This record gives sequence, structure tokens and C-alpha cells, in this order.
Amino acid sequence: MALNPARAHRPRAGFTLIELLASTALFAVLGAMLFQMVTGAMELWTRGERVRELEDRASAVLDLLSEDLVHLWCGAPGAGEQQARFLLEWRDDSEALSPLLGRRSAVLRFTRLLHEARSTGWLRRAGERPAAQSVATLVRSQDPALLLPTEGLAESLYATVVLPGDGLPSLVRRVRTPVGGTGSLLRPELLAQEDRLLEQATTLADRVLHLGLLAWGPATTVWSDAGGQTGVPALDSWDSTRGLVPPQDERFPYGVGPESLLDGRDDIFPPALMIELVLDPYTDAGRAPNALAEPVGVAATTLQLRRAGLGGDQRAPEHVWVDGEWMAVRSLDGRTAVVERGARGSTAVPHEAGASVRVGVSFRRVVRIPAARQGLGP
Repeated sequence: MALNPARAHRPRAGFTLIELLASTALFAVLGAMLFQMVTGAMELWTRGERVRELEDRASAVLDLLSEDLVHLWCGAPGAGEQQARFLLEWRDDSEALSPLLGRRSAVLRFTRLLHEARSTGWLRRAGERPAAQSVATLVRSQDPALLLPTEGLAESLYATVVLPGDGLPSLVRRVRTPVGGTGSLLRPELLAQEDRLLEQATTLADRVLHLGLLAWGPATTVWSDAGGQTGVPALDSWDSTRGLVPPQDERFPYGVGPESLLDGRDDIFPPALMIELVLDPYTDAGRAPNALAEPVGVAATTLQLRRAGLGGDQRAPEHVWVDGEWMAVRSLDGRTAVVERGARGSTAVPHEAGASVRVGVSFRRVVRIPAARQGLGP
């Protein structure tokens, strides 16, 4: 039988070894490119979710603090002794709080209108029973029959503290009504009483690296002299009574002396307050974008880092936070950072190798205070 010439010369179906190797290599390259694209997209999504979560937390805190500040009560004009207060002070947390040795934090206390009474029925009915002796703290609902009359006023306190078991500070808020009396939040000695400072406090946010507060003073022309701005910067301390801060103090130059403490005629209140809230972007307090590779002395201005960059960014951030001490970053070159010590009101202290180096996310807001009073005379 004769063979079909067309069938005799037909090539066999299939791929050669070279073709298989080439296609495998091509699929490997495409797979690697696809993996990188998916990984990059996931990283962007994760970073976006982290930023969104931080913005939500910051907005909630700033909204509440702003609401309290716009209801600041400055007292009756021309009246003598009264309970109106606006106190912006600093406390040293290094010994009372823990391992955060360089940390100093701002504490804000003031008298305000009790705006919560508009939406809280039990608070509006406070003082119904003449023999009542309890104060309201707004931590939970309380029996109005047991509460003293609020007189429409309350005391507010904001501070950052390291709660037991936490490695990073938290922002807490305390509210008390009526104003004054035993247990008042406006007592000067309260700042030194750690247990009383946290009593009946509500945690507003955790992983708060910094709460910065600047008050616009009578001579202020700029919020800050940083960034090349010229003028008289805002004040990071304030004493509305002018009787608690010594006269001509650097932080608050409008003090008069103890004789002014109870004289409301010369009290002063700022027309605006700038709030800066710095949050740590990581959900785990043990995580940090970098750490010290070598110990740092109290006078050192150069940091050697374990890895290049900070927080996945090769650019130099404005500030870094090392175990409670803020440092202003002047330059960042690979694993070497040149810094200015003791920034944002913190204290320069030594740090051991391995100490966490953190970069927080800052949120700022300026709050106008309608009831401001800046006349310096009685």
C-alpha cells in the first residue's frame, strides 16, 4: 500500500523543550509583575485605611474639644471673686508615669457652659432634691435626685497620660459639675496628684504621642516662630487668674501675683487656641518604623538608626519621638539623622540602643473662643 506523502511529512503536534522553557520564563516574569502590582495595591489600601482611621479618631477628639472651648465661660464682667478659669499648664510625667523619661505634657483645664444639658434629660433635672450632695461627672447616667444643681456650668480637663499596662500615652477627658467646691478640677494641686487626675476620666484616644496647645495672647502676631516666621509667637501656657504664675514668667508674662487669684476683674482669656494632636499610626504599640542603633547621650545631636528612612519614607520628617522625648529633625541621610533635642516641650534625656523611634501623624485645628477677654487692667 502506498503512503500518503502529505501525512508522511506532517510534523508531530506539541512544544519543544526550548519553547516550554521560554513560556515558563515568560509566565514567571508576568507572575512576578502581577504579584508586585497586587502587593503595591494592598499596601496603598492598607495605608489609606490607616490614614482614614486616624482621621476619624482625630476628628472625633478635635470636635469634642472644640465644642467645649467655644462654650468657655469667662465669668461676669466686672465681678470680683468668681469661679471662671482657663489654665494651660505643663506637668513632668517622667517619674510618675514610667519609662517615658523625657516626657512633659500639657494639661488644659477651664470653666465652661454645660452644653450637654441640652440633650441630657437627667442632667437638666439635677438639683431637684434640696438635700442632694453628689456632683455629676458625665461618665454615665446618674440619678438627678442625688445631684447638686449644676447652675449651667461645668469644669473640663484634658490631659495625656500613660494608663496602666499601656506603652504609649492616651488622651483623657474629665468633666465635673457644678463648678468649685471639694474635688474641683481647677485646684492648683491637682496636677501633682496622679490618682486624682485620672479619677472618673474618659479615654478619648490611645497612642497619642503629643497634645500641643497654643493660646493667642495680647501681644501675639504669629502662631509659631518655626518655619522662618517672624513676630511674637503664641503662648503654650496660660493663667486666666494671673495669680498662679509668677510675674514676668517666660511662658506667661502677664502674671500679677497671688493677690490677683480671686480677683476676677483683671482676668484674661485667649480669643483663639491652636490644637495639635499627634497620633501614632500603628495599631500595635510595640511597632515602630525604626529604632536607635547606638546609645544617645543627653547632649548628642546625631542619631544612628537601625534602618534607613522613617516610616517607609526616605524624606526627613519634622519631628521624631524617642521614648517620650521629641526631637526636631534637621537632616536625614540614610541611617543618620541630625536632630535638635527637647522639642515640643519635652526634656532631653539619654536613650539606650534599641529605643523606638516613632513618627506621628499630626492634625491641627484653630478654635475661636467667642467669650474671650484680654483687657489687662481691673
